[in-house]
Amino acid sequence: MSALCVPPSAVAGKAQVAYRSRRTRWITDPAAAESDSLSIGLRPPSERRVAQDPDAVVAWVRAWHCYPGAGRVEWETRRWPSFGTQEVPMRLLLSGATEIAAAAARGPEWRTLTERQALLFDGLGPGTATLATAIAATHARWLELDEPDFARLVAAVRWLAEHPSSGLFIRQLPVPGVDTKWVARHRGLVETLLDGVRGDRDLGVRSLPRMCEVAVCDRALLAAAPRIFATSLDELAALPVKPARTLILENKEGLHALPDLPATVAVHGGGYAVHELADVPWLAASDVVYWGDLDTHGFAILDRLRGRLPHVRSLLMDRGTVELWRDLAVPEASPAPHTPAHLTGPERDALAVVRTEGLRLEQERIPWPYVVAHLEAL
Repeated sequence: MSALCVPPSAVAGKAQVAYRSRRTRWITDPAAAESDSLSIGLRPPSERRVAQDPDAVVAWVRAWHCYPGAGRVEWETRRWPSFGTQEVPMRLLLSGATEIAAAAARGPEWRTLTERQALLFDGLGPGTATLATAIAATHARWLELDEPDFARLVAAVRWLAEHPSSGLFIRQLPVPGVDTKWVARHRGLVETLLDGVRGDRDLGVRSLPRMCEVAVCDRALLAAAPRIFATSLDELAALPVKPARTLILENKEGLHALPDLPATVAVHGGGYAVHELADVPWLAASDVVYWGDLDTHGFAILDRLRGRLPHVRSLLMDRGTVELWRDLAVPEASPAPHTPAHLTGPERDALAVVRTEGLRLEQERIPWPYVVAHLEAL
């Protein structure tokens, strides 16, 4: 009997399924939340089932008479020849999101959702369709915030919406409790809500510039500067230097180990950001040599740079170097999926070896006298 008839204890599970599947729609359309309903059929027993276990049927009916939860139980009269006229529960009707949430044991959560939705509209309004969509799309994330963080969220988005081009650093935002780490944790949420308010995701703040380490391998090129220093891309482009050759290294350690080299400036490439160096005029006008790790990522970075600077040459990124120093390689844990389009034949041969055998030979592991000899041969 119990396997066929739906007991009051089963209501929460059925309501939870509806709550989870409908919650986003309710947040998007409050009118739908009010008009929605859920009918849970209780599957009352047949006369034959009553005859098989009358005590279980009586207990089931009593349980529904005492049902304390949300919604309204609908009863119907059944006339059975063997048992006379009986009132049996037929279905539980839940009207509106509030009743469905209560039956699902999600009443407090739903109240928090609707209260916070109202606070977002009040704090970020006017309540446009785009804002409503953004609020609905992010509800799972802002629901997880504690009260202080939710208040910070509203205050931060409102301030950023009112100051679309502040030019401040994040640390300078005059919003209590909102520091760099807070923005880093919640940036996607902030950007989506900001897009709902004003139609773009730009926070209007400044980021610290990417700093490039530079080694002046021929001091005559820039006598007043330190041999090794760091500068922003803009300042790098403005340097009064005209080297015959620019050496771009994937890693910083090699930069600090470089010997003096005539008419040469060396620059740290910054990994996959290496293509940004193509916008440095004096660098692009020089003989550019790239030296990276002998792994799939090193060749992917070289390929990206050559896509912007076709005349780039590579150093020690050939099959001969791989074969000669294979015993110094380690397994490459996460190969790059990229398929390069701008490699030379020797570079493609080297890539085939490291990809097929899963090798990673860091550039600094190659014995330094061998490296220096090839640098001088440039």
